[in-house]
Amino acid sequence: MRHDPEHTWGHTIAFGDQYFQRACELLRTLDEIPAWTAVADHAVRTIRAGSTVHANVTTGHMPTTELANEREGNPAPFAFQGPDHHAPEQYAAMRAGDLLLTNCVTPAVREVRDRGVHVIVFTTAYVNSGAAPPGWLGDNPGGLMPADVADQVIDTHIPWEQGLVDVPQVPEMKVFPGSSNVSCAIHWCLTAEVMQALGAGGSPDGAKAREYLTILLERLDEVNRRHRQTIGEEAVGLAKRVIGGGHVDVRGSNEGVRADAHGVAQGLMLTCAYEPRPAAEGGDADTVIVTAVSADHPQEVAWAEEARGNGSRVVTVGMETSPRLRELSDRYLGNACDEAGGVVAVAGCEEPICPTTGIIDNVLTQMLLAQMTDEMCRRGAVPYFYMGLYRAGGREYNAVLKRHFDARGY
Repeated sequence: MRHDPEHTWGHTIAFGDQYFQRACELLRTLDEIPAWTAVADHAVRTIRAGSTVHANVTTGHMPTTELANEREGNPAPFAFQGPDHHAPEQYAAMRAGDLLLTNCVTPAVREVRDRGVHVIVFTTAYVNSGAAPPGWLGDNPGGLMPADVADQVIDTHIPWEQGLVDVPQVPEMKVFPGSSNVSCAIHWCLTAEVMQALGAGGSPDGAKAREYLTILLERLDEVNRRHRQTIGEEAVGLAKRVIGGGHVDVRGSNEGVRADAHGVAQGLMLTCAYEPRPAAEGGDADTVIVTAVSADHPQEVAWAEEARGNGSRVVTVGMETSPRLRELSDRYLGNACDEAGGVVAVAGCEEPICPTTGIIDNVLTQMLLAQMTDEMCRRGAVPYFYMGLYRAGGREYNAVLKRHFDARGY
């Protein structure tokens, strides 16, 4: 039987490359949203009138901690809500004249709109907006659609499938999540616009949102040029270790990237599925990916030291200025960021605001995991993925596949 050394195993673009390309394509589409200036202007007028902007474009995993008001570089102009939904008492406290920015499509959101809260719904993969073919997604509560509960609906271009990578061996869905990158960028773009207008005493014009996106995309291009080959090399060894019984953990003092790698819709089952273990119990086959948004954070240094003590391989995605983490890492992927906070200078703020570290760390981590999957598939070891619970049959799919995962380990 003839063996073709150039066999593509069903695909002609590396999974890591495909993730990067599609993630950047989605971020570029944000610059095409015509409502940026109008949304930011409404937020500014709301704040100046003494009312509250409630920000809840967080459905998913990473945004909950990445966008927290305590986050470095976040001037926190909004009443931020991390969980996917506000609690009943929070909705009850909203007043006419407030502004609600959300992904939610529920009777509670419709009720606050009817009370005079201006509601803007941003579409997301996790909430049925009518973009999917009929029957592929679960219904929203009460059968509602975004236009039923909102004064305005903004299409974020997040694909209803959530995944960005086509794995031929997983034909039932695209895999590796992309929504968090977009949701976080939306928050930072609006924050930059609002803070500039409040500080300068004028009105938003879209310039600061575009500045943020430009810096983010330039840095993503830079890290891709710098690390694409390295990620490909690292993925080969990572795939071999997983196939041989190794585990993969993702750690970070800012838990956003870990959240997007663990138990996420269309994400790998294998990441963060096991506790650290000593070398004698298999830890020398394991890999710990540290994702850092600040320089040499003590907790991240401690995790890297623990991993080294367990004989595990340490891969760090992080700041350019982290000498200790570099020393502890077998592979260090710099994120082209050397600032602890934000990247956009605005009037009235002493330091730049709106960070890029979280999104860049997430893209690099997903690229590595996607390319590891590429190498696993080429070796006949296709890993298992979670299907989003918002998808029809997702819960049942996960219950079946989880049994296979528990038996095989990946």
